[in-house]
Formats: sequence, C-alpha cells, structure tokens
Amino acid sequence: MNYYPFFLVLFIMLLSLPLIMIATSKIVRFIAGYSNQTSDSIYECGEPRVENSWTKIPIAYYKVALIFILFDIELVFVFPWILSLGNPSPEIYLSFITFIVILFVGWIYAYKKGFLKWEM
Repeated sequence: MNYYPFFLVLFIMLLSLPLIMIATSKIVRFIAGYSNQTSDSIYECGEPRVENSWTKIPIAYYKVALIFILFDIELVFVFPWILSLGNPSPEIYLSFITFIVILFVGWIYAYKKGFLKWEM
C-alpha cells in the first residue's frame, strides 16, 4: 500500500500549524486593538530592570550546562542498550560496562578540574 499521500498531508499540516498559530495571534491582537507598553517591552513581567542588560554571565553557568548535556545525552545511549537485553550476550554487557567506565572517568575528570563546583 502506498502511504506517501498520507505522510505528505501530515507533513504539510505539521509545517503549517506554527504559521497558523502565529497568524491567528496576530489577527486577534489586531482585532482587539490590544497594545500595552509593558507587554511590548522585552521584560513582560512588568518589573523594572535591576541591572544593565549587557551584564556578563559567569562561566559557571556554561560549565554546568555542558556537563548537564554530557550526562543527559548518555541516556540516549542507555535506552537502546536496555532494549537489546531481550537477546543478551556477553558483548552487550562488555560494551555497556565500557561505556559506563568512560562516563565515570569523564565525571572524575570534571570533578578534579573543579567544573562541578559552583563559584562565581
């Protein structure tokens, strides 16, 4: 059976949905005539700015974000391993133990370098 027309329609719908949502919000805002200086500003919460918007962000934020991404991406590799346990073999266990050892070495390296310490 040929499913290409179904996928083509679904693809077009998925691409057009965000455009329709944006257009609908613009039309509703235009019809309602809603304009508020607070909601048009960058900071929509209405609170006054405390600091200049060009303040430097501490490098600690980036270090923590990179380490989070590193250890979060490991789950992408753990799930296929779990699914492969339906037909276990020694190679599967050896590959996963190797993977965990490499991650543990990376965690130790990050700890020794001080990347896990929160300092500003």
